[in-house]
Amino acid sequence: MSAPAPPASGATLRVDVWMDFCCPACYLAEPRLEEAVAAEGGTARITLVRHSFELLPDVDDTRVDSFGYVLHKYGGDRAAAERHERGMARLAGAQGQEYRLHRPSSNGFHAHRFLHLAQAHGQGDAFFVRLQRDLFAEAVDIYDTAHLVDTATRLGVPAEEAEAAARTDAYADAVRADRRTALRAGVTGVPFTVFDGRLAIPGVATADAYRDAIRAARQDKEQTV
Repeated sequence: MSAPAPPASGATLRVDVWMDFCCPACYLAEPRLEEAVAAEGGTARITLVRHSFELLPDVDDTRVDSFGYVLHKYGGDRAAAERHERGMARLAGAQGQEYRLHRPSSNGFHAHRFLHLAQAHGQGDAFFVRLQRDLFAEAVDIYDTAHLVDTATRLGVPAEEAEAAARTDAYADAVRADRRTALRAGVTGVPFTVFDGRLAIPGVATADAYRDAIRAARQDKEQTV
């Protein structure tokens, strides 16, 4: 793909992405979207805004393994779930990502609350990437409240705010609002990426496809200014 011509306008482009921590496709999409953003001007030109979307909002806090998650979401038998997971692991490995087949899975509502807390301190991107890497590369129990508090504070969230979020339902309304917005737009799965409100890519795409979408949205924006 040829390098893009420098845009005529210095306006920032907004990219909204709905995702879930436990979503393998979101894990695969993350470095591709990062590559596209970096290639098309970086954070100086593009504002990436993350939104919560629980794929399985009805599950309880019981821990199951990743195969159990696949069974709950897609049905079928355990052999099919294992094939699905091994296929995702191959795709992740091909782009240099570690992918543990056996990972904990549970209700992710609290993790999403902490995402919004981190966003309030300018650390939403780092929090999402860190927690996904913990889950997929290290099989860490990211649903554990102590781990959420520790991750947030390591990224600069004041300890008292992180500890208060663990004791309360802080940012619960923001998590639910994100999902309602997505559902009203017809979103049923993630990742779901919207480029400046002008075009969308459902599911995981290549870095080139994300770059093309950024360029198309930017061109459309400049033509309507």
